[in-house]
This record gives sequence, C-alpha cells and structure tokens, in this order.
Amino acid sequence: MNLLEQTQQQIEKMILNKEYDENNYLPSEGELCKKFEVSRATVREAVRSMEVRGFLKRVHGKGLQVIDNSVKVMTRSIADMISLRDCDLSELIEVRRIIEVEAARLAADRADEQDLEQLRKSLAVMENTEVMDDNYYHNDLEFHVNLVKASKNNMLSAIVSAYTPLLWDVVVASSQTNYCIERRHHFHRDVYDCIVKREPDAAAEKMRIHLRATSENVETYQKNGERK
Repeated sequence: MNLLEQTQQQIEKMILNKEYDENNYLPSEGELCKKFEVSRATVREAVRSMEVRGFLKRVHGKGLQVIDNSVKVMTRSIADMISLRDCDLSELIEVRRIIEVEAARLAADRADEQDLEQLRKSLAVMENTEVMDDNYYHNDLEFHVNLVKASKNNMLSAIVSAYTPLLWDVVVASSQTNYCIERRHHFHRDVYDCIVKREPDAAAEKMRIHLRATSENVETYQKNGERK
C-alpha cells in the first residue's frame, strides 16, 4: 500500500469513527498533513479521491465537510459491478434467498408502523388486482424493497437497491400466469402477517416458501421461452 492509499484509508477511518466537528467538518488540510506526516499534495489527492467517492465535499471558505451518504455510495458501487457482469435471473434469486429471508426475519422484530403501512399499500394493490400488469409488478417489487428497508439494516438495503433494476425482470418472469398469483397463493400476505405478529422465524420461512415458488415460476418461464 503506497503513501496515498494509506492517507485515504486514514481519512476514511476518521470518517467512520466520526472524528469531525459538530458541523461535520474534518480538520484542515494543513492539520491532516501534520497528523499523517505526509505532504499537502498527498493529502489533497487523497481528499479528491474521497470527494469522487461521495464521502467528502469541499465547501469554499469552510473546509472539508463529511457527507452522510455512504449507503448511496455503496449502492452505486454494487450497481456498477452488477452492470459490468452477466448476471442471470437464477443467480439473482439465489442472492434474494440469502438476503430477503433474513430481512423478513429482521423486519418481524424491527418494522415500525410506517414500514407496515408501506407494505400494506403494496399488498392491497396485489390482492385487488384481477390481471397481472405493470401496476401489479410495481407493487410486488415495492413490497420487497420496503420489507428490506423494514429490517433497518442499511447494508442490506444498499444491496437490494443495487439489484432492484434486475428484480423487475424476476418479478415479471415469475408472474406469467393467467390468474393473480397473490390472490390465489397469498405469498406476500403470509409474510406480512408474520411480520405484524412479530414472528421472525415464521416470517423467514414464509419468505423462503415465496422465493422457492418464484424460482420455479422463473424456470418454467425460461423453458417456455426456449421452446418458442
């Protein structure tokens, strides 16, 4: 690790440890030079890197302000990684099993009334839809995104936000039926009811069942597509 990388790492550590003033300003560049025993050029380049990554903002006449958008930064990084790789739907479903089953468990412990209201809104649309259409797909997706938010784990939310564009494809692929899936099978309702009852293990199991059915529907959709 060279001197510049070391300086970047030290500044990042300061941010993570909240070593800044009440207005979210780091020490001046001169003070950072003394603290890390490096040149002003090294500090300036390290700061520029942190600005590009979205952790700092240089405010004229005031200094280096810490920006509290680390979740957005991580989401963007993960989204970029996904866009550069050929991720198929089966891989995404595997990731969803890892993340959303546990998110359902956490949501059953941590969801507040506002979280429950968001879930209720999406659920109501799905339960009252006669035909699987874009409105249904949108609310299906929103249910899952808001459920992960209800887990109150920012890292989980960042990961899900990053793969949300791909999630639309999974929702559509798993919903190619001539009937409304939610009205017949109540997958989302079952998860929601467990969250309301504060039953973490049951919520996780219901999400596992839902994602297993999703996987089967996607496989059927892909096989039918190959036959055409």
